[in-house]
Amino acid sequence: MTQAPANEYQKRMDTLDGHPVGIESYKVGARYSARVDNVDPGAIIGRAQGATRREAEDLALESARLTLSLRDASIAMRRSAESLPKNRGTK
Repeated sequence: MTQAPANEYQKRMDTLDGHPVGIESYKVGARYSARVDNVDPGAIIGRAQGATRREAEDLALESARLTLSLRDASIAMRRSAESLPKNRGTK
């Protein structure tokens, strides 16, 4: 794989809805690709392509925002379920 010139690759840290994220973007041919990871554990939570770096990053961030909100909702639902009485629904 050929590595993009240094000025075509960017990586930075940011915060997305209170969550630390890493944002990488780079040029592939005539288009830009971007991916967002959640720093710890570092899993990619958003990925996109666009005609410009800004477009690719914005789309990847929107995808990451959805992933994080679904994760937060799942955690909240699990906590709610765990707080229910243990004998509920049994006879």
